[in-house]
Amino acid sequence: MNNNFQDERHPVHQEVMKRVGTINLTATFTEDTPTEVILSHIPGVISFKCELRKDNQIIGVGRGSAVINRSNRYIEKTVRASVNSSLVDAIYHFIKLDALHLNTSSPSGIEGGYGEKESNLASDKQKKYLRELVQSKTNSLSDKFSWESKIESFTREEASVAIQDLVNKK
Repeated sequence: MNNNFQDERHPVHQEVMKRVGTINLTATFTEDTPTEVILSHIPGVISFKCELRKDNQIIGVGRGSAVINRSNRYIEKTVRASVNSSLVDAIYHFIKLDALHLNTSSPSGIEGGYGEKESNLASDKQKKYLRELVQSKTNSLSDKFSWESKIESFTREEASVAIQDLVNKK
């Protein structure tokens, strides 16, 4: 086999060229009030939620929090770090699916995973039920926060597994 990956006929080069291009994404930032309520026992906590969208379809949701207090008096830097961490978290949730493949040669820019018309994200009904289960089946605030931070980015399959786990939890 020819190991010259720069050769236009080489399969590796052809695959690389499929991924070269521009994909337009939109990141929307909001204050993450539910997280702030869960962490209300921590003075000075601030939280952001980032929704990453492609063609008005949510493809990733992330959260970021920080604490502002006397030892951390750089307000602007702290807020910026919290916003940035919500973006990084959204990107992480966007790329964590093995089924997701960026393809700049396809019209949507995404092949498989969230790029298809039928969203792979958990349904609103699944998310609502999961939140109810989390409130009734978990005791510690850290467990509740951990679950709450994951629910928005669950796929339908992940939500089903999580529901089963929580229903079977004693």
